[in-house]
Amino acid sequence: MNFLRGVSLLNIPRVGITQPVRHFSVTSPILVRRTYDRFYKITKQLTRVDKTDYQPGQERPKYLSVPKDMPKYPKYDYETRFFKRQNRGLFGGAQRKRSKTCSEYFNKNLSARRPNVLKTSLWSETLNRRVRVKITANVIKTIHKEGGLDQYLLKSTPGRIKTMGLKAWQMRYDLLKVQERKERGTVRVTGVGKDGKPVKKGTREVKYIHPGGLKFYASRAKMLKKLEYVIQRDSYFPIKPYTFDRRYGWWSYEQIVEKLQEHNWDFSDVAER
Repeated sequence: MNFLRGVSLLNIPRVGITQPVRHFSVTSPILVRRTYDRFYKITKQLTRVDKTDYQPGQERPKYLSVPKDMPKYPKYDYETRFFKRQNRGLFGGAQRKRSKTCSEYFNKNLSARRPNVLKTSLWSETLNRRVRVKITANVIKTIHKEGGLDQYLLKSTPGRIKTMGLKAWQMRYDLLKVQERKERGTVRVTGVGKDGKPVKKGTREVKYIHPGGLKFYASRAKMLKKLEYVIQRDSYFPIKPYTFDRRYGWWSYEQIVEKLQEHNWDFSDVAER
């Protein structure tokens, strides 16, 4: 018996045998933190947004219709499909709720509760005016906590973006455009333009700042007219206005300036340093 016990205690090397290493988790599955979407009831039924980046020359799908004019606002990813009236005000994700009560005789009474919506006007520091809008009582409390309407709309947390609604999304875009316009500032027109021609003096709002230092104050429509003149001048065949508008009408201010630079255009009547 002692002999067998001594044999069992010997370290016998195992050649050619590899045992898989078993990894043990230190954290118990019960203690793992689970993440839940707090706004699942709002985001579970949304309007589908096509985010495909279509390139020029690509075949257009049959279900896709090309709008006649450029959209004024960017698409909102969390637009609701039900209770559409919240798209016309600041509802903060509040929706129509339904419930029922059942008596002891099993008589069911259906009821519906709508959000407490108020019509009021709120002051905007960026727009420097009052904005009249439909708003719920809870959103008014949130705006007071944030410090104003601008702070409420410009907050970029995921929860704020999901619950603000379509109307607030459009107001947010307007505020950002006004802030961008204020950052560009104004420019003082000297009064001498292209070929020494006089230009109306005064202070103009800057539309675009070129990396080279030029500050353009002409409108985008005026720049498109100059581009149309250049394209017609360098084209062998005349280009119809419809064709030009289809090719270049959607271009940004930056693209128009770069195209005119390729043709060595003089910007003395539309820009200042």
